[in-house]
Amino acid sequence: MLRLVKLNRELKKLRLKLNFDKNILEIKNMDGVIQSLQNFIHEHVYDNFRKRGIVIGISGGIDSALAVKLCCSTVGKENVLGIILPEKESNLQSQEFAKKYCEKLSIKYEIEDLTSILDSSEIYQTREKIVEKYFPDYNQSCKYRLVFSENFNNDGLSIPYLEVNDENKQIHKIKLSPNDYTTITAATNIKHRIRMTRLYFHAEKNNFLVCGTTNKAEFQLGYFVKYGDGGVDIEPLANLYKTQIYQLGRYLDIPNEIIERKASPDTWSFDVSDQEFFYSLPYEIVDLMLFAKEKSVTLNDICSTLDLKEERVKRILSSLERKWKASKTLRVFPPSWNNKDIL
Repeated sequence: MLRLVKLNRELKKLRLKLNFDKNILEIKNMDGVIQSLQNFIHEHVYDNFRKRGIVIGISGGIDSALAVKLCCSTVGKENVLGIILPEKESNLQSQEFAKKYCEKLSIKYEIEDLTSILDSSEIYQTREKIVEKYFPDYNQSCKYRLVFSENFNNDGLSIPYLEVNDENKQIHKIKLSPNDYTTITAATNIKHRIRMTRLYFHAEKNNFLVCGTTNKAEFQLGYFVKYGDGGVDIEPLANLYKTQIYQLGRYLDIPNEIIERKASPDTWSFDVSDQEFFYSLPYEIVDLMLFAKEKSVTLNDICSTLDLKEERVKRILSSLERKWKASKTLRVFPPSWNNKDIL
């Protein structure tokens, strides 16, 4: 009993030292963090993988902008190749911002339009067939996207909806059947996997490695595609929260147009944010909740710091836990048969 009391006291001291507040994720030692990231990249490029340089997909967003900036400062801009991979449903800003940023960094870059590859794989046809099933008036003037509605004030369950923006700019929100949801998702994920194959073509051609751009929230909650954007050689940003990536981006003078652009998967003709598509929460809340979960911050401290009711916090934590468990297999190598007692 005395040991338990002592343990509780120690835990209380640790919580007091943590001082959980909205600024807990502020990076105090920018130069030290940047140097550590550069050391990580350098070690893996030259000592572990023994490659000549780095290939990285440039999306026009903050994650890839920070990653490529770190790569340039580590191995030299002459040893970095940026790959821009638009297709007919991409936001036009993606290619525009990506191209401008590559030119700002003075790195070599390639632009490859993936529309014909995706078209030959019937990705567009598969998705549009489902859209037409739910919205018979669909035509090529319409735009569509997948969104998730997660009510943290009620049950906290995540429900997928198809949203169609018709030719008159009217938005129609339609609930999908489980089978149609998995089919449209499977087709969409091929976009990520095709991107990965093009990155590795250029990497192997040049004896470079592929650098990933997944941040901590994406990695922990499974917001990436296995053998798609998760198919890379190194992930320098996987232990950085999105809010910390913005901090580093500002410190390293990444253009405001990239920093201020809303984060998006950029796989739908009707533009959708990460918040609408996956989290149902802004990154500021997602990051703090993930940190609180990881550090075992008390419910009371979370509620008071974020000004949220206890039931809402519980539902958010439950959602994060559910996403983490559902995506566990994405973060490990495929299991292999143990022949120790047989052969």
